[in-house]
Amino acid sequence: MDLIDRELFVDSVQFSYTSDRQLLTGGYLVLKVGDIIGLLGRNGTGKTTLMKIIFGAQRAQNAYIRVNGKKVRTAFSTKEVCYLPQDPFLPTSFTVKKSIAFMLTDPLSIERIESDEIIKPILDNKIAVISGGELRYLEILLLIEQPATFILLDEPFSGISPILKEKVQSAILNKSKEKGFLISDHDYMNVLDISSQIMLLENGGCRKINKKEELEQFYVPIGTFDKQSDDRDPVNSNA
Repeated sequence: MDLIDRELFVDSVQFSYTSDRQLLTGGYLVLKVGDIIGLLGRNGTGKTTLMKIIFGAQRAQNAYIRVNGKKVRTAFSTKEVCYLPQDPFLPTSFTVKKSIAFMLTDPLSIERIESDEIIKPILDNKIAVISGGELRYLEILLLIEQPATFILLDEPFSGISPILKEKVQSAILNKSKEKGFLISDHDYMNVLDISSQIMLLENGGCRKINKKEELEQFYVPIGTFDKQSDDRDPVNSNA
């Protein structure tokens, strides 16, 4: 199957923690190679839950998920989908170098990460002693170098410096030529900077946002984008 034909299709996602409160009532999105979809929403709207359901780490009351045309119960079983959780996942007793070797098998991918200007100086350090920002950056690089086609990133910009945020943005944009990304982060400006599409999760469903100014009706304070010199809409923001 050609890269252009690959697709992660998600529809009719329903989830509730209790019988009297539906968190998700009809989650829907389509992620293709080349897409960077920013998934925004207020606290408690279910962004993380939706990502976990798509990946297969959380069971929903109902969900229709199709990977490359084939319906699946869990996307992770296809090895076509990777998920970055909010919490660290690398063993703290591993060195950075061992973590890279543990997560990757492709020599070129390993070389790219080991030669990164942020990672190279800390290769021999244990995961337990590197900074939170360095750890988050390492985890993101390890995931986007996986052979999976679709990458789900939950709060990738959380706890990292402005310089690392720029490097993460650059890495995502570069890899979007061969992968599709779904990104959720409260640091929405960094998400908007690189997104080709914006989805707003509210009232249990996904609302497509055509221009970032529409977010002022549902998500951010009115006037948020008045002082933004860049008036590109999300569809063209990574062109």
